[in-house]
Amino acid sequence: MQPVLDWWRWGMIASASLSIAFLGIGRVEFFPSGGSMSAWSISRTTFLFWVAFKLVVLARSGWAATGLSELRSLSALGLFFFAVTVSLLPDFRQAGDYRYFFFGCAHALMLVDLFSAAPQKRWLPVLMGVVPFVLVVRGLVHDPAILNVSLSQRFGYPLDHPNTAGYLFAMSLPLAMFVATASTGWWRAVSVASCASQMFALVLTFSRGAWLGWTAAMLYLAVALRRWKYLTALMIVAASGILVSPSLQDRLASVTRPRDDLAIRERLQRFTSAFQLGMDHPILGVGYGRGRLKESLRPYLKGTILEDSPVLHTHNVYVELFAETGLVGLLAYLWLLGHTLLRLRRAARRREGSERLLGFALSASWIAAIVTGLGDIPFFHHETRIFFFTLLALAHMDAAGADGEG
Repeated sequence: MQPVLDWWRWGMIASASLSIAFLGIGRVEFFPSGGSMSAWSISRTTFLFWVAFKLVVLARSGWAATGLSELRSLSALGLFFFAVTVSLLPDFRQAGDYRYFFFGCAHALMLVDLFSAAPQKRWLPVLMGVVPFVLVVRGLVHDPAILNVSLSQRFGYPLDHPNTAGYLFAMSLPLAMFVATASTGWWRAVSVASCASQMFALVLTFSRGAWLGWTAAMLYLAVALRRWKYLTALMIVAASGILVSPSLQDRLASVTRPRDDLAIRERLQRFTSAFQLGMDHPILGVGYGRGRLKESLRPYLKGTILEDSPVLHTHNVYVELFAETGLVGLLAYLWLLGHTLLRLRRAARRREGSERLLGFALSASWIAAIVTGLGDIPFFHHETRIFFFTLLALAHMDAAGADGEG
């Protein structure tokens, strides 16, 4: 029986790795059957096999053999999950987004269990940082007109929206830079090519929130590693691109003229209304998910520019969580963010060489996720959700490894 369990475990590791690789590939459609494969679908299927695996081990060898007690170190994630769940009580109506959130948290738990002691863990930064080069190639092949650098033709495909692509690239780029720095030979060349292509695609998304998140991540790396020349070079490249493109200049300048930008005005209205909704339900909010938010926001939007417009979400994860889960959910999320970042920083400072670089790269990716959340929400899109929880799992494993070494 044990050889079967060993093969089962290795199969799940391979499947989970494939799921992470698909973050950088995007959904693949299979014709003419109409089926598809994505990071989300592979992760969800792998999780079901993981649960079955744990049940078999539990029945065969008892609780201690499952290793589930080791996952209690993910208490910050458990607190956030509990807060989100409680916000939906006493019923779970309009809980479609909660189902996705559940599988996102489950994805993180599964990865920590499968990869903590697995040598394949070292490939996760490569899959998350370098493979998104494929996304860039697919997007440019799909629509070469994106190279015209126009707001009307933003980079998004094969993801569901340009803001989704921008969020993912902002989180991915620090890891791509780590691989490029820590590698040699042809691996370095591939990583550098991936960095350059992702930076180019990030610019073409025209996602202001993602630009801000990436900038914050680069500033952090420059300060933490004291490598100002790299930051200067990146900023010069980015500034050069903006200077030669009127569309990019207008997009960036629109931040200083919010009243002239319809999208910003609408977002500010959603922000204000959702904040007021949270103030009226300060403890547990109105319940997690876009369905409950839309229903509850309608009275607050009467007489505004959004009265007859569909409510998607607030484009700010912090206001969104405050309105949906109240102070309980928001504070739990902030604790998860701060606790993870603090552990990463401590772990990086205690290490040397490539492990130190990885710790700071993970911290930079986490900061990109935190700051980009001011303009978007990672939990409502499959790729950003899976990337966020994969990053959380990898951060946890890196920090736990440093604790074990200490």
